[in-house]
Formats: sequence, C-alpha cells, structure tokens
Amino acid sequence: MCFLLGARKAIELMLSVQNAAGNHFLLLNKPAKEKSMERVAEKVTKAISQQGFTNSFYPEFDNVLVVEIHDRKYQKPNPEEGTESIANKYEFEEVSHKGMPQVILVRGASIRSSMGADITSGDIKTLPPNIQNGEEVILLDVHYSVIGYGVSQMSTEEIKRSPGRVAIRTSEGRYDVPKYKSDKRYNNGLYSLSTLPRILGMKLLDFDNKRSVILVIAQDNGEIAVEAFNRASKDSKIYMIMRNDNHIKAVESTLARLQVDREAFEFIKDPLDRFSKSRPKEKFTHFFLEIPSTETGLRPNPYFDLEEKNIIGNARNQFSALRSISLIAAKDAQIAYVTHSIDPTENEEVVAQAIRQGSFKPCVIPDGLRKRFPRTNFALPEIPSITLQGSIDLEKMLAEDEFSEAWISIDPHTHESDAGFVAKFLMSK
Repeated sequence: MCFLLGARKAIELMLSVQNAAGNHFLLLNKPAKEKSMERVAEKVTKAISQQGFTNSFYPEFDNVLVVEIHDRKYQKPNPEEGTESIANKYEFEEVSHKGMPQVILVRGASIRSSMGADITSGDIKTLPPNIQNGEEVILLDVHYSVIGYGVSQMSTEEIKRSPGRVAIRTSEGRYDVPKYKSDKRYNNGLYSLSTLPRILGMKLLDFDNKRSVILVIAQDNGEIAVEAFNRASKDSKIYMIMRNDNHIKAVESTLARLQVDREAFEFIKDPLDRFSKSRPKEKFTHFFLEIPSTETGLRPNPYFDLEEKNIIGNARNQFSALRSISLIAAKDAQIAYVTHSIDPTENEEVVAQAIRQGSFKPCVIPDGLRKRFPRTNFALPEIPSITLQGSIDLEKMLAEDEFSEAWISIDPHTHESDAGFVAKFLMSK
C-alpha cells in the first residue's frame, strides 16, 4: 500500500481510521402504515434529539440522516464534576494509579466495547485474578488504551467457567453513541443504521419504472437490500447471496423489522461462482457488490491486518466475482462496487483490471457527487507494449486515465465517516 499511495498518504489514512467516525448514517424507511417520509423524518429526528445528539440530513441524499457522535476522551472537563472529569477517564495514566481491576479485551471486543457493547467471557484476553461480582473495572485494548468502564456481573472464577455469558456490563464506552436498537422507532422499522460507502454505492445505481432484477452481495444484515427494494419499481426482484444460516436469520429479522414484502426477496445459498455457472434464465439488471475485504476503513480500527497474502487473496476473490457476474448480467447492467478498505489493491486495481478485460466500461460519476467526494487514481497503469519499430505505444495506457472517472473515495477526514471506495461501471457485452 505504501508503494501505491506513498508513505505519507498511507500513514495519514491509517491514523485517520484509528478512532471512531464522527457521524453515524441512518437510512430512513417508510412502512406502509406511515403517512409520508416527512412524518418519518420528524419522528426519528425527535427521538435522536431526545437522547442529546445533533442530527441533520445529508446534503446529497433525501432519506439519509447524519447523527453526530462524541469522543469522550477529547471532551472538555465539566467543572461541576471536579477531578473525576469525563476527559480524564480515558487517559491510562490518570486511572492506572487508582487500583481498579484492568480487563484487557481482544481486538473485536475492544472496538465494540468502545461503542458501549457489553462483554462476554470469550471477549476477554487478560483477566485479573480477584474480580468480584458488582465491582467496577477498567476496560483496555491490547495497547493499554482505556476504551470503557464496566461493572462485573460475575467473579473471576465464574467468568472462567461461564463461556458465552455476559461477564461485564459496559456502563460507559469511550464513544458516546445513541441507543438505536432500544428505540421503538428503530423497532417499528422507521430507520436502520448503515455506512456511507454502502449508501453511496446504492445511490449510484439508477432505477426507472421498468422491472429490475437486482443481485445484492453485502456484508450487512439486509439493510442495503431493503434500500434497493425501496428505490426500484414495485414489481422488481431482489436476490441476495447469503453467507450462512445465521446470516439468513439476521436478514429475515431485518426484513420483518423494516416491514417490507418478504416475497420480493430471494436468498441464494450457493457462492457466486457456483451460482453463475447455473446461468439463470433471467439476467440481472443491477448489481451491488460488497465483496469481503480487509475492511481497514471501518472505524474505529486501531489495528490493521495488512498481510500480503490476505490482501492478494481478497483482491483475487473480488476480481473473480466480477468475472462471474459477466455471465449473468444483462447488456448495460449497472454494477456498484463497494469496499470499506483503504488499500488500492482491493479498490482501484480490481476495477481497472476488470475494465481491461473488455467486459465492462466505466460509468462517469455525476458532477454533484464528484465535487463532494474525491477522485483518486492509485491503480498501476498497464505497461505499454514496445512496437516492432522500437517505440512505446502509449495510447492504451493514456486511455486508462478515464477509468478513474468511474470511482470515488470516501475520505475519513472530510466526511467524518468510515473510509471506503465506490465504483460504478456498466456491462458492455
């Protein structure tokens, strides 16, 4: 990555995704019993405001609500709280001398706990020997950064003997975020939580009054597929590639919560390459592709899995997926390619290589979005061939500069969101 981006840019991106994003992005949803989207927006904004959070609509998207979250580590101390200010609670030097038990969490759990999630026994990497039930503990990540406070629900010995049970109730994480799932507006299907790269990828797809056949591969629990259902014509069909039985249950729960027609969705249990070999009779008109990646752009992400074998493996799977959809796509089918990665190997390089194969053509991003989201070109150009006369033919290489018209990047600094990459291109054959 340092080779493609330059060391300075690569380090800047890594540092920018260490902490949580400053915003959460909510997709508003209008169930049948609601009168209008305006009424939905009124209810949701009121509920979020009652929790003490500032919210506003994203400029480019009518039904996307932006909720500002807080980083307690950098909040100014409240004079009324005296020496026990919120700001000092998240400095290890300030709390280490107090003698409180220190629980070190594994990577994933430390990220979730910093956002307020509770801790199970399997989430704990290092446990003090003498914790008592009801005792307050400090929650640390593997780098000894304070990411939360909690109250133990069991003693040390009970935690060791009780895998899967809640061991520590997180009373306060480093990041102050709204309680979404406990809100009745969330449970009544008025909104769902998503990420800016996913939302932007779906928004780049154009729908008309004609019937659409849409294939969705996403790493969420069906929220983005529901957005496709809401944007397409009423007789459209949504197909989804499912990872496993647990994923199916989670998606079915989302469809029920958002109160959408289950009959419009069909689950595909086969991997994409196997499914494409069956050559379904009805070809797809739209694709949303979020193939698994290193997800180094998801925030907070203070740890990076940048082993070369993993990056190359992901890029190979992503490119293979694009090769597979060329077998099941209708002519001029629209493809939205989305990642939460900051590595060009999984982003620009995959899209550029797919277009080089000749099955796809780049689609120019609208000027309105282009102004707000940066255009990057970290893809290595194709090496020009040397002709018989000994000269280098640069025509093909120069033409590849047009490829970058098809993609945009989400900058974590500018947009206060997860970092990511979005591309749109069309089926050319």
